[in-house]
Amino acid sequence: MISWQQDWRKITGAPIKSPFTGAVLPAEQHPEPLYQQNLLPVAITAKLQHGLIVAPFAGLFTTQLDTERRLVLRHASGLRLLLELPSNIIDLQGRGLHWLSNRQLQVNAGQPLLQLDLAFLELELELDALYCALVLDLPKPAESKVFCRQAKVNAAQDPLFIIQTSRTSA
Repeated sequence: MISWQQDWRKITGAPIKSPFTGAVLPAEQHPEPLYQQNLLPVAITAKLQHGLIVAPFAGLFTTQLDTERRLVLRHASGLRLLLELPSNIIDLQGRGLHWLSNRQLQVNAGQPLLQLDLAFLELELELDALYCALVLDLPKPAESKVFCRQAKVNAAQDPLFIIQTSRTSA
């Protein structure tokens, strides 16, 4: 589960930088009912402010689902970060998505992966804003605490999560 904190000055651990620029919200605030069910233990909602998605860390970049709407980044430690675009984006058949990196490749931290045409997507999908779900999948059997905060974050600059494992919190 996520421990929501507003003051990160006293929290130590491994930061995961944000892959997006926008607002961080609890998963329950995602407009799609699936994410409102609180089924995913380490999930948040992103309200995108800019359309650039970058790699938050070095690792393997792949995509899944229809029209490759789920971006998956796997760190060498086994940690995975999944960024899922809205389900109705499949209706646009890839329009509004401008890939900046090949999939199935090793990427570097901060490397641009995808440019979303937010104005086009919001207009075509009849949205007030574009929301994404982000899920953090931690390797087992690590005992970890995951910290997050509701705030505006900048891609490749601000931490999205801070992870404390038994090794980092000791």
